[in-house]
Amino acid sequence: MKKVAIPIANKKISEYLCGCSHFAYYDMESKNTTISESAVIDFTNADEIRLWIKNNGITDIILHRIRKELIGIFTSEKINLFVGVPMVSAGQIIEAYRCGKLESDKNIITEIIN
Repeated sequence: MKKVAIPIANKKISEYLCGCSHFAYYDMESKNTTISESAVIDFTNADEIRLWIKNNGITDIILHRIRKELIGIFTSEKINLFVGVPMVSAGQIIEAYRCGKLESDKNIITEIIN
């Protein structure tokens, strides 16, 4: 199963994970999108992040920006990260993802890793 998590704030992708109000989850097999009730996750706690990944069956995370420290946690859990995605609605992001047209922004990636 492949499940994508998208952090949402103000009806579009959140700039950072920590700034989101909830998550949109897209299941590639069922083609269903669900919205979480809230985003009560402590993204400074690696154990809590790993538990969130496991409990939600997440395989991919689509983000605009990410703190450099979090990249190692997600890669150790074999999570695919799409970084630098435009701050648009979850529906637009999911459609681009489904069509194979979602790409990470190399400028934002360079900014994060440097």
